[in-house]
Amino acid sequence: MHKLGRKTRSKTGCRTCRIRKVKCDEEKLFVPGQEEPQCRRCAAARIVCEWKGGPIPRGSAKGSAKDSRAVTRPTDCQPVPAPTPSLSPTGSPGNSIQAANSLVLSVFDRSCLSYLQDSALVVILGKHWPWSTVSYAYHKIAVKEPMVMSMMLATTSSEINRSLLYDRDKAEAQYSIESLSDVDSRLHYGRALSGLQEALKQDVKSPEHIEAIFITLWMMIDYENRFGSGTTGINIHIRGIESLLFNHVVPSLKQLEPPDTAMAVGPTGVTRDPADKAPCRSLSQHPAPRQAMEISKSRLRQTAVPLFLLWTLYFFTPGALLSGPGAARLDADLFRFFMQEEAGSVGLSLSELYRMGRQSPSRFWGEMYPTTAQLDDMENLPGLTLYHRSHVIQFRITELFRQNTPLDKTCQEIIEELIMLSDEYDILLASAKSAPSCEIVGDGRRVMETVFWASITYYGTVVYFHLCCKDILAKAFQRADLMSLHDAVCQVLELSLKLHRSRPHLMVRIIWPLFIAGIATSDRIYQDWVSIRLHELGRYGLNYSRVSARFDEIIQGGDPFAHGQRPLCA
Repeated sequence: MHKLGRKTRSKTGCRTCRIRKVKCDEEKLFVPGQEEPQCRRCAAARIVCEWKGGPIPRGSAKGSAKDSRAVTRPTDCQPVPAPTPSLSPTGSPGNSIQAANSLVLSVFDRSCLSYLQDSALVVILGKHWPWSTVSYAYHKIAVKEPMVMSMMLATTSSEINRSLLYDRDKAEAQYSIESLSDVDSRLHYGRALSGLQEALKQDVKSPEHIEAIFITLWMMIDYENRFGSGTTGINIHIRGIESLLFNHVVPSLKQLEPPDTAMAVGPTGVTRDPADKAPCRSLSQHPAPRQAMEISKSRLRQTAVPLFLLWTLYFFTPGALLSGPGAARLDADLFRFFMQEEAGSVGLSLSELYRMGRQSPSRFWGEMYPTTAQLDDMENLPGLTLYHRSHVIQFRITELFRQNTPLDKTCQEIIEELIMLSDEYDILLASAKSAPSCEIVGDGRRVMETVFWASITYYGTVVYFHLCCKDILAKAFQRADLMSLHDAVCQVLELSLKLHRSRPHLMVRIIWPLFIAGIATSDRIYQDWVSIRLHELGRYGLNYSRVSARFDEIIQGGDPFAHGQRPLCA
């Protein structure tokens, strides 16, 4: 297996990064008002990015690098007054540092907030700053809710720390133990958890309050996934989301009043029923009868809750990130609940939730949301819909695989749906194949990014289906119009290669199809390439390092899709 060794320092990065002796991402982003293109590292650091110029100064470079790192983790703190969301002259969210007034920020905390717009959290969710949902949560929610701001600080602090750990072996300067510690992150996470527990104790929850709780829980799931212990911590917060969903979200969106059952919170943050001190009822149970006063569904639909709930469901679908036998797995009751509602039960259907989520940005941003951002939503809707429907099929495939005796009828239904998606989104899939890169559309538009993202996810779903149901497919369902395993694997790998050449940081969005295609191909060159890409993603979170290690383990021998193994979202 190819191992990543010490690399020769790149000489093609920007002059600024080479002077600072840091790794340049070598992207050339065109920023209004700047004569030269800007790399992401310089843009995030708010420094001038130069590609041209004279020779690199060597005498003071080491001292300069040391000085720049010296301000990374200062101990001086200062209170920050309660601000109001600032706007740039164009009406878009500004870049000023904001915080809830009960927090005290160090200089490092401020650098974390400056880093937020370039963090993996924004990249993973797809929409560019400043109109991403993370930007909304920062400018509109975190300035009023300390627990949301604390989670943002915990996430960005951990991501910066992971990046330092990843780069330390390749850096010429030495980092101190203190500079590589993650004390800041754990401190902010503890504050957020304490604030969440207090928030869950309150009996009356307005839509705005529910939104703040939901965003906090979602960010805790992301944190536990990327920087925590994995499934154990994740499932705790999933239980909290299920309780909130059961008692408040679905009733509100369906114009039902939440039951008047008081909610209490245990020491772990899991919401509990005070009557029996046991975890709240399963989502499969129906809510209590409505009370006289109704909550208007429009109020909760004007928040970011539907969109964050949609992303929570996506979290359960990548069943192919396999852990070893006996490993804990995520509880997917949340997704099963929406699949049941899709079948006709009383509640909130998955299709309705998707429509609501995709309509919500213009609602929760309100009048400040510009026409250009609305056009961006419309332009990306076909790709996002293909992405969503692929996720639904992935979940059904995982459930089918876990039965150990896949049903022929369900297998046939999945085949028909995969073929239908290929026909329905033929133009989109063809665009991904023909486009040389994501660079063909300018003006900062993300449409080709979404096209690549959705196409790779769709072909990854086809690969996953072939691997999970290969025994049945070999016997009964040889369909000429269903893409073969070989062709689907080739599409995932070829599109991933093009995506990496034009947008290397976007690889963090396609880890699941990249993983599944890597274990399905017999091409050692491609296997090595996938292994390198997965290893590089370790800079964004511990979960990616776990996936990378699992990938190396799988390709060294054994069949991960033999029945008895359990698909697991890492």
